[in-house]
Amino acid sequence: MNKRDYLVKTFSRTKRKDYENYILTAVWHKLDNMNLKPVSQQYVKRPNGTHALMDLYFPQLHIGIEVDEAYHQDNQTGDKLRMDDIISAVNEESIKDFQCFRIDATKSLEEINERINEVVVGIKDKASKTTLKWQTYEEELQHLKLKKYLTIYDDVSFMDIKDIANTVFEKNSKRYQRSYFRLKDKIWLWCPKLSITINGDAKSAAGGWLNFLAEDWSYIDESHQDEAIVEERKENYIEEVNFGRERAVFAKYKDNLGFNRYRFVGIFKILGISPDNENCIRYLRIADRVEIVR
Repeated sequence: MNKRDYLVKTFSRTKRKDYENYILTAVWHKLDNMNLKPVSQQYVKRPNGTHALMDLYFPQLHIGIEVDEAYHQDNQTGDKLRMDDIISAVNEESIKDFQCFRIDATKSLEEINERINEVVVGIKDKASKTTLKWQTYEEELQHLKLKKYLTIYDDVSFMDIKDIANTVFEKNSKRYQRSYFRLKDKIWLWCPKLSITINGDAKSAAGGWLNFLAEDWSYIDESHQDEAIVEERKENYIEEVNFGRERAVFAKYKDNLGFNRYRFVGIFKILGISPDNENCIRYLRIADRVEIVR
């Protein structure tokens, strides 16, 4: 996606929120910097485990903008996070220089514009101290190859399973149709579609499989809608335990523009039957990073 299309899609997400749209587009146009990449509706995970919504986020500068409207102030605590929001959230704890600017949309127009100008000055000041380049997706992957590790705290996502295998594990594939396969030795790649619970009922995301990721990413509970498959898994999981198989897990989710993406959530190893649900197999996270193979 080129910059023009990306910007149109990004800011069109605020078109039904009049005050927010006015404020965010005003900030963007006043910045007047096409090397600065904006992300709309970005959730940030706070050190205390809560999540905050950044109406606009600049990942290159670690700066977020929150627009406080009357509706937001009354309903913010009641909003239920989707699993997609949890997976794509930026981890504030891992960003030492994270900044958040708040703009109160309930103020007068003069006060709002004065605050917009203050925020723009703050962003420009930080941008002037940083070498900015709006990288293409391919450039992001090339940059990742130069790193030693990929961690769960890195704000990195992949468009395709082959991109994970080729970039992180030095494969050379044009396509992978499976979401679970062996990489090398005891390491397997697992790219599960995550399940959700609606009104107490678990909903499968793919092929009847139910994959529940803990909100803190510490474990995954796996089950299936077919009871016969559930019983078979419960009978045969010891084989995976004895083998010592480890799973590099890249969870599938939809990003803030609605596109499918994959994000690294850790290295997991099978524990056994879930202590919370006897119909689930539990995988515990044993590492928060994976070495990038060269």
